[in-house]
Amino acid sequence: MKKIPKPTKRQAVQFLYFNMGGVSFFVLGYAIFALLYGVMHMPWWLSKIIADAVGATSNYFIQRYVTFRLESRHIDSRTLLSKFGILSLTNIVIDYAIVAGLNALGVSPFIGLIASASFFTLWKYVWYKLWVFKPKRLPSDET
Repeated sequence: MKKIPKPTKRQAVQFLYFNMGGVSFFVLGYAIFALLYGVMHMPWWLSKIIADAVGATSNYFIQRYVTFRLESRHIDSRTLLSKFGILSLTNIVIDYAIVAGLNALGVSPFIGLIASASFFTLWKYVWYKLWVFKPKRLPSDET
């Protein structure tokens, strides 16, 4: 049986930075959701759309300019935004299905947000690393 390689220090630090983006997404989104849904009594789905837009913007900037800054420096911003947008739209469908499904079972959307965020921690890291911010091979990289 093949052993799973131990992460390097750089990979561990990168994962910590990635989580910083996720935490910003979650905290900003949760705070805005709490204000709009909990205080202002807007529908949960509209509150979540607004909260997600703010959270995703914060997350993008942290992932692009902190977590994956080295990987993405040679990638066109349009390409990054396109991939990030496609993944974000896909994630929204999954996210809303989790929250709506739990809500239909009688679980508060506040708890649904936490359950969804837990799922997306590893899911997003893998997609960001292997697709969104994966650098193209440059001719100078080949030896």
